[in-house]
Amino acid sequence: MDSISVLIILSLVIYIINVIPVFMPPTWTILAFYYIQFHPPLLPAAVAGAIAATLGRVTLYYISKNHFRRFFSKKDLTNYDALGLFFKKKQKLSAQLFLTYAFFPISSNYVYIAAGLSKINIKLLAGCFLLGRIFSYTFWVATSHVVFTRIDQIFSKELSNTGVIILEIVGLLVLVGIGKINWKRVLHV
Repeated sequence: MDSISVLIILSLVIYIINVIPVFMPPTWTILAFYYIQFHPPLLPAAVAGAIAATLGRVTLYYISKNHFRRFFSKKDLTNYDALGLFFKKKQKLSAQLFLTYAFFPISSNYVYIAAGLSKINIKLLAGCFLLGRIFSYTFWVATSHVVFTRIDQIFSKELSNTGVIILEIVGLLVLVGIGKINWKRVLHV
């Protein structure tokens, strides 16, 4: 398979796993798998992966903003709105936090769901995420010593690992808990 075809397929896979909010493997593991198995050039693969991941997360943001809000109480939504207002008023701090977070190989699904619920500025969040992920994906894929011989191993590991399942449940509980905090009072917005 030629590099362009690999990058297109890789981008589609990464987009899809970044739209799905839970039980998906980290994007860098998919990138590492494709890099090891199909040998696309590292930087184009990292950039394609970062763009696809960002687009997937932006899609998750809009799904959260337009569809998930109905599952929360009016009080919880008021709290999320106060959090969004804080980040809107503190653009410099927001950019620093978003960019720092994007450099770590930590799942961002709950950040984008919370951002959608809070109506945080998606352009700032996505821009910081894209920039951070280009660098972090390049680093993590280039230094990855984890070799997967089959892509199904990557996905089955996420669904069969008790620790991962517990972390997903904790993440969901934290997401709900964020809506229970009176951010207007805590952040003085």
